Amino acid sequence: MFKSIVLGFVLAATLGVALATELFLRFGMQPQFFLLFLSGLFIAMLLVHRGITVLFAVIVLTVSVLQSEQMLITNGFDKDLLMVALLLVAVYPIVHKAMHS
Repeated sequence: MFKSIVLGFVLAATLGVALATELFLRFGMQPQFFLLFLSGLFIAMLLVHRGITVLFAVIVLTVSVLQSEQMLITNGFDKDLLMVALLLVAVYPIVHKAMHS
């Protein structure tokens, strides 16, 4: 129980806030601290009980999304497609489980 709480706060403080900031900027919204915190907690709740493979994929995709636009274009990546892949990795297991239960 304690391990899940600590992991949730670490995910919310790192990956969650980084992804929430990027999502707000993509939608043209000005990120506010309270909304970033809530979005970070939501993203962390999606990832707390996932396996190490999913967490590793989310970390790699998050680092990729946070790279500069010029670097991504040079390497042949699109920031929007990376964001979609990241959201699919985080949300797909929940949707799959809901549809097949």
